[in-house]
Amino acid sequence: MLTLGVGIILVVHLLALGWMLRSRRWFDWPANRRPTLDAPIAMTAIVPARNEAEDIEGCLRSLLQQDVETLRVIAVNDHSTDATPQIIDGLADEDSRLTPLHDPTLTPGWLGKHNALHTALAQVETDLVVFTDADVTFAPECLRMAVAELEARQLDLLSLCPQIEYVTFCETMLLPIYMVAEVLYVSPAIENPRSARALAVGAFILVRTEKIRALGGYESIKDKILDDVNIARLFKRHGLPVGLRAAPDLMHVRLFKGNWHAFTGVTKHVLGIVQPRYWLAPLFATLPLTIYGTLLWGLIAGLLTGRSVLAGMALVTLVLHYAGILLLRPRARFSALKALAFPCAGVLFAVSCLHATYLLLVKRMFHWRGRATQVEDRPDDE
Repeated sequence: MLTLGVGIILVVHLLALGWMLRSRRWFDWPANRRPTLDAPIAMTAIVPARNEAEDIEGCLRSLLQQDVETLRVIAVNDHSTDATPQIIDGLADEDSRLTPLHDPTLTPGWLGKHNALHTALAQVETDLVVFTDADVTFAPECLRMAVAELEARQLDLLSLCPQIEYVTFCETMLLPIYMVAEVLYVSPAIENPRSARALAVGAFILVRTEKIRALGGYESIKDKILDDVNIARLFKRHGLPVGLRAAPDLMHVRLFKGNWHAFTGVTKHVLGIVQPRYWLAPLFATLPLTIYGTLLWGLIAGLLTGRSVLAGMALVTLVLHYAGILLLRPRARFSALKALAFPCAGVLFAVSCLHATYLLLVKRMFHWRGRATQVEDRPDDE
C-alpha cells in the first residue's frame, strides 16, 4: 500500500512538473515580447494601505517615478494604527500628484481593502486605473510597459505578477504552497474567453475605468476574501478580455514580513479559495502533511527494509518537488538551502489553516492586518 501511494504521488509530480514547464512558456513575459507605446499616457494608481509604515514610502516613491506623462496616485490610509498616514501626508506635501485619502467609512458587510479600493475608484478621472498593494516597488518603466501590453492586445484587464522575496524560514516554507497554486491555476485558459478559469494578482491590476465602473466596481465582490481573483472572474463572467503576465524584473514585493506574518498570512489565501465552503479548509490543511509524510515514510521504510524501489521512488519524488521549487525563480527570490527543508511546510500549513478555521467557524470572524471582520456564510453566486 505504501509503495502504491508513493507511486501515485510520483506520477502526479511528473505530470505537474510537465504542466508547470508548459505554462511558464505562456506566463513568462521577456523583454523581447513586450510591445512599446509612444503615445502619452494618463492614468491613476490606487494604493490601499493598512499599517504599511514599513513599505508605503518605497511603494509611493517608485510610483511617482514612473515614465508616465500624466499620473495621479491615490493612497488610501485604511484606518492604520501605525505611522502610515503620516508617511502618506509627508509624501503628498512633496508631490502634488499624490492624493491622500484617510479612513474611508467602512460599510458593514465590506472587507476593508475592497472598501478602500471602491472609495478611491470614485475619485478616478482617467481612462486607466491600476490597483496595487502598498508593499510593492516598481521599475520606472513598469506602468508604461503594462499600458502598452493592454493596448496592443486590446485587453480590459491586465495583471502582472511581481518577483516575491522569501526571507525567513516560515516564509520560505510557503514556497511549495505557491508552487502548487501555480500548477493548479496558471494556465493559458486564464485568457481564454470560453474558459471560466480566472486569475489576477493584487500587486498589479490594470483596468479600463469605464469597464470596472460598468461592473459596479468592488460592490459585487465586497465580501470575497481574494479580491484579485474575484475581480478577474467578474471581468471574464461579463465577457471582457483579461491578461496575466509575470514581470519579476519590473516589480518586487516581500509578501510576508517575518515568520509570524507568514504563519497567519497563508490562511487568507486558503480561506479565500474555499470561501464560502470553509469546512473544506481542514481537508486542505492535512493534504501537504499526508503527501510529505507518505514520501518521507516511504524513503525511510525503503532504506530500513532494503526495498530499493520504494526508497528510490520516494527520493525521486522529493527531488522533483525541490526542482519545482527552483523553477519558481526568477519570479521568486529565496535561499535554495532553506528551501531544502520544504517538507516542514506540511506542518506549518496544517497548523496555520486549522488555527484560522477555528477562528472563522467558532468566532465567526476573519482576521487580517490586525482587524477582525464579521463573516457570514451565503451561497456562492459565482
